[in-house]
Amino acid sequence: CCHSAPMVRYWLHNGLMRADADKGKVGGKSDRPDNAPASVEESASSKISRSKGAGGLAKLIEQHTGERIRFFLLRSHYRSTTVFGDGPLEEAGASLETFYRLFQRFSTITGIDFYDKEKLPLRTRRSDFVTESPTTDLLKTVLQQRDAFLSNMDDDFNTGGAIGDLFEIARAINRFIDQEGLDEPVKRTPDKVQPFVQSIGVLKELGGILGIFMRPPKQSSGNEDASKLLDGLMQLVIQLRADARAKRDFATSDAVRNGLSSIGIALQDGKNGTTWEIVK
Repeated sequence: CCHSAPMVRYWLHNGLMRADADKGKVGGKSDRPDNAPASVEESASSKISRSKGAGGLAKLIEQHTGERIRFFLLRSHYRSTTVFGDGPLEEAGASLETFYRLFQRFSTITGIDFYDKEKLPLRTRRSDFVTESPTTDLLKTVLQQRDAFLSNMDDDFNTGGAIGDLFEIARAINRFIDQEGLDEPVKRTPDKVQPFVQSIGVLKELGGILGIFMRPPKQSSGNEDASKLLDGLMQLVIQLRADARAKRDFATSDAVRNGLSSIGIALQDGKNGTTWEIVK
């Protein structure tokens, strides 16, 4: 090779990518009337690139953010067929909110910005992590999921399985926060905060392997207020459910929980109230 180094070490044959059937392309529908015949250039109804009405990569990143696109692609195996479209990308963005809310909780509890590279350094090698036996159930769970993550990555880059492991770590950390009452300043003792910070460090380490959670998220152009709106709506639903429980109307309370669960939103009741997360 011209630069005296191997051009490539590994060749990976990725699966096909097709457009979401609802749109036919990413970035907008065609301007051609529905009953007008397609031109030769538009003959492939499911193509993404260069079809009429489709935006370029820069527009796509502006609309959905680079991290959301990366996360969307990582959720499936590189050799599987990927259905690409605005809907699936928005779904990936909603899933990312689970992690963003956890990072915000971490910042509130510890006073450390998750993205601060000095106070919360990013480990880049397996040997960088503490190897002694974990001292808490949280660290045991997190280290087990860390091993599962690395095993998935060693198994033909199974990023879909690895993303699932990240969700399991996030759930374990959120559960620990609720059980130990870390949202209350008086309960933030060193023996509780230390394993919490270590666990968040693992999440940051594994995210770094995938190239996610490296910098604060950018809001997508079309969803600047979507996160706040969603959280506001969920707080309203949580309050209505709490009112029903206070009235011993458990049928309504269970119906709310089950209804949210059916659309991929899990409620967690803790000592300090109810929290919610979007599950994978």
